[in-house]
Amino acid sequence: MPFHQRRHRWSCLVVHRRGGKTVACVNDLGARAIYTKKENARYAYLAPYYRQAKDVAWSYLKHYLKPVIKRVRESELRVELINDAWITLYGADNPDALRGIYLDGVVLDEFGDCRPSLWGTVILPTLVDRGGWAVFIGTPKGKNHFYQINRRSLLEEGWFNMTLKASESGIIGAEELAEMKSQMTEDEFEQEMECSFEAAVKGTFYADLINQISAKGQLDPTLSIDLNAPVHVATDLGYTDSTALWFWQPRPDGLAIIDYEEAHGQALPYYFDLLREKPYNYEKIWLPHDAKAKSLQTGRSTIEQFVDADFPVDIAPKLDLQDGINAVRKVLPQCWFHSVNCYDGIEALRAYRRVYDEINNVFKRTPVHDWASDGADGFRYLSLVAQMGLQHAAEDPRTKKDTYGFTLDQLWADNEKPRFNTLRF
Repeated sequence: MPFHQRRHRWSCLVVHRRGGKTVACVNDLGARAIYTKKENARYAYLAPYYRQAKDVAWSYLKHYLKPVIKRVRESELRVELINDAWITLYGADNPDALRGIYLDGVVLDEFGDCRPSLWGTVILPTLVDRGGWAVFIGTPKGKNHFYQINRRSLLEEGWFNMTLKASESGIIGAEELAEMKSQMTEDEFEQEMECSFEAAVKGTFYADLINQISAKGQLDPTLSIDLNAPVHVATDLGYTDSTALWFWQPRPDGLAIIDYEEAHGQALPYYFDLLREKPYNYEKIWLPHDAKAKSLQTGRSTIEQFVDADFPVDIAPKLDLQDGINAVRKVLPQCWFHSVNCYDGIEALRAYRRVYDEINNVFKRTPVHDWASDGADGFRYLSLVAQMGLQHAAEDPRTKKDTYGFTLDQLWADNEKPRFNTLRF
């Protein structure tokens, strides 16, 4: 009832599993849509994936709003109400579907599984001209961007906050809770049922390292940027996927990671303009190994187009995925991040995780391919070509047995050799 009776524009609900947050928000959308005084009102429910939105909320929406629904558009996951208001379901995996529309209210479900920039660059602009509201809901998954939203809702005026733990809500019976607790790890129970942001997130590659360097003050919003010093850029290029760019400067004590950019569905000229607009003096722009391939549409490779645009480019070594992940783990402790410029990239590194094999109850070596993949892949290329970081690790006698004892040139030469499959019986 406090949630439904709120008068705040912004809200954050941190609720345990099976706590009813989706049902509550679907009904809240319906109530506000049917009683609104705005003409042609538009509301939205957004999940991390379009299929997830359909599976989780579509049947609820049609069931609870049935008495006031005028028309159901199955192909668009949209209901039109008797007062001509609309409620539509969307997926954060297709953010372009939200561009150019207006919204009077939106629910963002499991916001921690969505891209961090989704709110500021896509959703918020849809709300501003009609004074729309937003509700962020989810269950904790470490100190990610949903954690940051929750902190804002606790500290800033104008926010409604509700945290609902299973031990306090009474929604799940004591016997069921005891059974769940006996079959879950302590971290799993604390995270999923007790809404703890402190519990360790299983399967992440770099979250612990990010927390460690954060505790040491290496995520710094005031990190100095020397505009006279050379800047390197590592890229993970994609068209259907996102393109991620990491900007860094070598320093005597490590690497200063000064900037991060990411965009989706843009052609190369967009990134040329982005690079030119930055006030940096580029020493080298590192492209992924497949940048040498020629496009069927243009007959030219990505690296050729960068050269024609007068950028100093080179190709990053092509290494085994696990070797690249190991390189990130070696380089990260030597990095100082501008935490404002690199916020989305840092969150991508924090969220990058392994695929979980539920049949064998183990984590695979394969990463989950989601919004965090492109930023993490870009940082993997950064780690491979940050020569000073690699040399520093190789020369450290205290960790000699665990470090890389090769140079960048050796990496390149080794990975250009022909590969042969060997059958073993």
